Amino acid sequence: MYGSEIAERIGERRGSKPTPGTIYPALKKLHRKGLIRYTKEGKRKVYRLSSQGEKELEKAYIDFSRYFYGLKKQIRRDRLP
Repeated sequence: MYGSEIAERIGERRGSKPTPGTIYPALKKLHRKGLIRYTKEGKRKVYRLSSQGEKELEKAYIDFSRYFYGLKKQIRRDRLP
């Protein structure tokens, strides 16, 4: 996706669209870390997850799921008499 498309998607999920001053420095940092890559289409850049970025995303998903699964179990225990 283009940077502007990424900002739009974030805006749809969060309810507010990040500014270019927020989104482009974040994309630059992700690129420096090797988590995304881009190709040029004319003057625009098309951003994609790198293979390292895909691995990190999968790891984050697993960590997130484990944390909230554990929290869900804890909440259920707290409700028991």
